[in-house]
Amino acid sequence: MINNKERYSWFQFEEDIAKIAAWATDKKFKSIYGIPRGGLVPAVKISNILEIPLILHCGDITPSTLVVDDIIDNGKTLKRFLRSVDVNCCVASIFLNKSSSIKPDFFVRQKKKKQWIVFPWETDESSRYDGTV
Repeated sequence: MINNKERYSWFQFEEDIAKIAAWATDKKFKSIYGIPRGGLVPAVKISNILEIPLILHCGDITPSTLVVDDIIDNGKTLKRFLRSVDVNCCVASIFLNKSSSIKPDFFVRQKKKKQWIVFPWETDESSRYDGTV
């Protein structure tokens, strides 16, 4: 059981997505991709704000695609993902663990050590699945 949980709210999400969208505006991205599972909700929201298409197949990622995830914790998921697409693209995330082996181009919040974030689209139970990848 993880005792140090932070409940991340929809209000915080709206504020942080606005920050990512503001950063992304001048980058002229032509599409957005959300890393499954956690990146899907932020990607859909940013897609709507920037009025750019959400792509659902990683084979459609180009250098003008913004890749989004909710958190980059140890960096393993992002490293594996970037190797699999073999495209130089920008990455943004809501949270970053400062000890991650890889850093995004942009992030909003720094994760505290030994903290578990429960996003508003998750339950306590379902949030555990994201930590096992």
